[in-house]
Amino acid sequence: MPDGRSVAGDRAAPRGRSAIAEVLEQVTRLGADELGADSWTASDRTGALRDLDRITAVVTTLRGRLLVAEKRAETSLRPGDRDFESARCRLTRAGLGEVRREVRQAETLEAMPTVADAVRTGRMPIGHLDALARVAADASTVASAVLEAPEVQRRLVTLAERQPLKEFAASAARLVAEVDPDGLERSAAAQHRARFLVLSHQPDGTLVRGRLDRMAGEVLRAALAATGQAPDEYRDKPQADADALMALAERALSGMAGLRARRTDARGRTAEDPDQDAADARVSGVAGRPNIALLVPAATFVELRDHERSRAATGQAAVTGQAAGAGSTWGPVAPATLEDGTPVAMSSLAAALCDCEISRMVMDADSLPLDVGRSQRLYTGAQRRAVIVRDRQCAWNGCEVPAAYCEVHHIRWWDRDRGPTSVENGLLVCSHHHTVVHRFDLAVERLRGDGQPPGARHPVTLPALVRYAFRRRDGATVNAPPVPTSVPLPSPATGRSQASHSTAAGLPNRAPAPAQAGAPAGAPAGAPARAPARAPARAPARAPARAPARAPAGAPTRDQVLTTC
Repeated sequence: MPDGRSVAGDRAAPRGRSAIAEVLEQVTRLGADELGADSWTASDRTGALRDLDRITAVVTTLRGRLLVAEKRAETSLRPGDRDFESARCRLTRAGLGEVRREVRQAETLEAMPTVADAVRTGRMPIGHLDALARVAADASTVASAVLEAPEVQRRLVTLAERQPLKEFAASAARLVAEVDPDGLERSAAAQHRARFLVLSHQPDGTLVRGRLDRMAGEVLRAALAATGQAPDEYRDKPQADADALMALAERALSGMAGLRARRTDARGRTAEDPDQDAADARVSGVAGRPNIALLVPAATFVELRDHERSRAATGQAAVTGQAAGAGSTWGPVAPATLEDGTPVAMSSLAAALCDCEISRMVMDADSLPLDVGRSQRLYTGAQRRAVIVRDRQCAWNGCEVPAAYCEVHHIRWWDRDRGPTSVENGLLVCSHHHTVVHRFDLAVERLRGDGQPPGARHPVTLPALVRYAFRRRDGATVNAPPVPTSVPLPSPATGRSQASHSTAAGLPNRAPAPAQAGAPAGAPAGAPARAPARAPARAPARAPARAPARAPAGAPTRDQVLTTC
């Protein structure tokens, strides 16, 4: 083990070390001063917070380089330290989990210089870096090589500039799952092995603690939601979920009652049993599966079918006793996903397909569902699923309410603007932001494109970026996605790229206007005090046609298989 003495030739270290000490001294003095931030203007506070975020990003990249160098040199290890992480934990008194997070981020920054530059310049937030680092830490050699490719790094930076944290984490996971499906199988098997459930009966109640694999967790979520237990003025969300779990338990017990043998008298006749009669009346006789939507690319469906047929023909499982997917190699196809974009292992997909409803959905070249709508007011189940596939969560930028708790809004209002009930005219929003859109009469524009020309192909499949801009009727932007500074956006009218400093896709490069005087409390910035009475309806800039949308002649499409289990 090295003794910690300085290495010859490391002459730049003292100069860098002194610079770090000077910065620390200045920041320490600033922290001791009374800033009087309460008297600052909103723009001053916002700008200062933005600068502090940039400083944190720079510190993260700098610390990453030092951590990697120190881990490589092993100069901080002492007798009793198991590894570098243990030594770092001893020196910083931080938890081992926090230290491992720092090291994971540091190794990702070293392996991906384009990502490191994006973090340093503030284009990739620290949270996105941590999500990418978690994916990269578990990636195989093949997947790591794909992640480290320069073009993929640039693509990841573009996604980080446009996607919220949860969606970006799912995008990175899908990327790895596509190039390494066997790794996804190993991860799913590890999740399944780690499952547990503990009931601890205490004097003040029963403590429930456990862990499920991701697929089982989705089943449980759907089952809890199906009970209809929702938060209200008397209970919050955790309490409603506890009531839902109790309802499931009671339903299971009442449903099992009908299977109990009935008592008979001495002559062999069935004895009267009012309690059993009441229990039998509660049994539906139908065992319905939880309603879980899986989006399965047609190529993935075919790959699964061919793979299972091959295993059946060769008798692999019978001879080796292997589970589905274990020790086998899957083709490089895009993974099936849950509604939120989480990739699903092939073995889990195979189990789900044993008992499910399958419907066909045609996607365009940008992985967006084509219109499958009708002319009625309410959206059908098929239409809603298509909107969920495209939007995935609440479309209000900055809101991450999942699709299961969202509603479908008509971009062109059904009653006022005679807007069609179609996928193209649909928008997924949570109940709060649905109310905001109607209360302030906001026009909605769908923004497509990720800075790539139409039909561009990437080394791996990544989801199309669909975002929305919400504007007042006078054109002022109330809510919109951030405009990246590194990649030009296509014009919604011409499809040609515009410079990043322009109002690309109709979005201003400035903050939204402050709320006007008299606007109600809780109104979004820039919202008017009230919508003008009987204002003439004006469709958004890209209002969809009334007729169902069709793919342009010759436009490439691809099938998706939507399974509801």
